[in-house]
Amino acid sequence: MTATSRTSTMTNGDFGAVSMQDKPVICLGCAFWDTIFKIDRIPSHGTKVLPERVVQAASGMATAAAITIARLGGTVELWARIGDDAEGDRFLHDLSGEHVGNANIRRIPGARTAFSTILVDSSGERLVVPYTDAALDADPSWLPLHEIAHASAVLVDMRWPEGARAVLGEARRHGVPTVVDADVAPPAVLRELISLADHVLFSEPALLSLTTSTAPKDALLQVAAELDADIVGVTLGEHGALVWQRSDAPVVRTFPSLQVRAADTLNAGDVWHGAYVYGLVNGWGLSRSVQRANVAAAMKCEHFGGRHGAPSLPQLLERSRDLMPDDIDVRAPD
Repeated sequence: MTATSRTSTMTNGDFGAVSMQDKPVICLGCAFWDTIFKIDRIPSHGTKVLPERVVQAASGMATAAAITIARLGGTVELWARIGDDAEGDRFLHDLSGEHVGNANIRRIPGARTAFSTILVDSSGERLVVPYTDAALDADPSWLPLHEIAHASAVLVDMRWPEGARAVLGEARRHGVPTVVDADVAPPAVLRELISLADHVLFSEPALLSLTTSTAPKDALLQVAAELDADIVGVTLGEHGALVWQRSDAPVVRTFPSLQVRAADTLNAGDVWHGAYVYGLVNGWGLSRSVQRANVAAAMKCEHFGGRHGAPSLPQLLERSRDLMPDDIDVRAPD
């Protein structure tokens, strides 16, 4: 299956027109087959737990971001590695229903597709046990890097640094916007990949791992001072996001989150990154992109099943219109 080309415009009242880009976003990174159990509480000792529900799904950071972009109406491709096994078959079958291009997902003979077992409790918190087979060849030489020149943006996660390094370098050579989902990784890998991106968007633990500061705002300013990126931000879960923009330095803006009753926080950050990139390539501007990414992540948390909670564009715009101001531009508290 290849990415469906969709170019259209929809009118959104006070939000104006939203155009859907023809050029694909390329998402590169991890591809997991998730088994997600809904339970009452995560046990603190050895026992047997009977789940209320179970969902299996194609997932992973780059995968969930790509699915989010597709659900919002964007053209998107996933570049990843999976095994030549039954889980790989299930992964591709599940992905085929989400309008995500999969022509550049490589199946590695003799390797197992990465998989996770996940427990989600009644408050939406999760326990994730992932496994990645060392036989999943990390060599990126097969990637069709020439296609990046025709992309609208690239998004990489931290789980395939060899591939991310190649994609980010090629995108920069062609002036294609580069976005890094900067989650926890070995510090040397994290520092290298964030140095190659225009938009560096951290999880809170990843950001704090690079500084001695325990305050996200201070840590953000310290890390931003070391980078060439135009945008450096950090997601803070229910507390929203902080974002620094080079043209606005030293201001750090606070973008509050939509307050919801969380059923499942799994993949919330991945949905956030997908919505942010969709906004980036569709000209929403920084404030709207971050604001709507916050809303998309919060909406995902209302639904059990990991990335299955990612919203469509009409759903996202409706919640954004009803429950949040159109633009938020507030300095982070000292």
